[in-house]
Amino acid sequence: MHDENVWSQVQISLKEKLGAQSWEIWIRPIQLASIDNGQVQLEVPNRYYRDWVQHNYATALCQELEEVIGHPVDLQFHVARRSEGSPKLNAPSKVRSTTIPGVDPENTFDRFVVGNSNEFAHAAAMAVAESPGETQYSPLFIYGDTGLGKTHLLHAIGNQIIRDNPEARVLYVTAEQFTNDLIDSLRYRRMPEFRDQYRKQPTLLLMDDVQFLGGKDRTQEELFHTFEWLNERGHQIVFTADVLPRDIRMFEPRLRTRCESGMLADTQPPDMETMLSILRQKSERLDLRIPDDLALWIIARLRGNIRELEGVVNRLGAIVRLRPQALTIETAQRHLGSVLSVVRPTVTAEAIIEKVSNFYNIKISEIKGHRRLKQLVRPRHVAMYLIRSHTNHSFPEIGRIFGGRDHATVQHACKKIRGLVQTENDIQSAIHTLERNLSV
Repeated sequence: MHDENVWSQVQISLKEKLGAQSWEIWIRPIQLASIDNGQVQLEVPNRYYRDWVQHNYATALCQELEEVIGHPVDLQFHVARRSEGSPKLNAPSKVRSTTIPGVDPENTFDRFVVGNSNEFAHAAAMAVAESPGETQYSPLFIYGDTGLGKTHLLHAIGNQIIRDNPEARVLYVTAEQFTNDLIDSLRYRRMPEFRDQYRKQPTLLLMDDVQFLGGKDRTQEELFHTFEWLNERGHQIVFTADVLPRDIRMFEPRLRTRCESGMLADTQPPDMETMLSILRQKSERLDLRIPDDLALWIIARLRGNIRELEGVVNRLGAIVRLRPQALTIETAQRHLGSVLSVVRPTVTAEAIIEKVSNFYNIKISEIKGHRRLKQLVRPRHVAMYLIRSHTNHSFPEIGRIFGGRDHATVQHACKKIRGLVQTENDIQSAIHTLERNLSV
């Protein structure tokens, strides 16, 4: 079979198995370079894209290739070379500053702790920083609750791009600032200057807290035209918001569809391991040693809010600087009582299973049971995923809760739901609804 026919058949099969959105974002852009004696060379747009595909889709690609070719293959990925003289970012003649107004230079990818809760958003952000303006990444819409790292990723994109190309024209703005600039421009009749600032000057637009625009018709209209201007010229756009575009109240449909036309990436509350890693990273930057028992005590009271965690670590650092002393739980209780005085309710595995059973209108015994009916498997996997995300239970422990299943089964279920959250709106909405119910 001719190489092109092999690859075409693999693409068709993967599109059916992975779903149209995952295929469109991660598989379609891959090019087949060669097939030679079982060695298959695939070409991908950039190294971050390569890393994500290797980690998440290499097995599926191998399986499909082996099925079509008829023998085992050795799969290798290579990053495509960019053509000379066609940079993604149009640069002005004079070299710009390597800092961006409004962007914290400390918010870099190196200082972003990656876990299961944010790995997709992190990978998408890094891909944008590596290759701004590529169709499948623009716009990039990062969403999630407050304090989960959306702004950090937004700043990291800008910092990475300006570091790689100091001539890049990067504009960072909050939705509130965009609105205020528009109001002032209308008031003082400076709309040409406003449009130059947001359309003609930047080749990368980073906008934070887009949910603020809900109900502001004139501002949304101006953002729509700004979006169209930049998009038509191949410029990169990155938005953040607390919710999906469709969940922003009174959000203009044409703007909503533009936001949904690129890549949607969510940030979920980090699990305990990720929170511990974040705490360690932030405390090391302050040369602060936090004992393990105190670290666990703090994390149990923050429920995955990274911004609150950073504030607690900074306050502990200030306590030690002002009055050198060993950090203990008693010290934290005495000095951080107003912040960490109330222990939020602990979410249990049984509570999660009960919420899931009520949501899907099935019995708890059916979720925990071994029947493989389609209407039971999905809720069972959702429950496993939520228990892993919101409790300290390990995969083997979760397996025992669900009738003695092995840890690999639970791990597969969690990975499957994590992938479906990125590709299927129904499961995404169900997970968000259940997580909101868990906090009640």
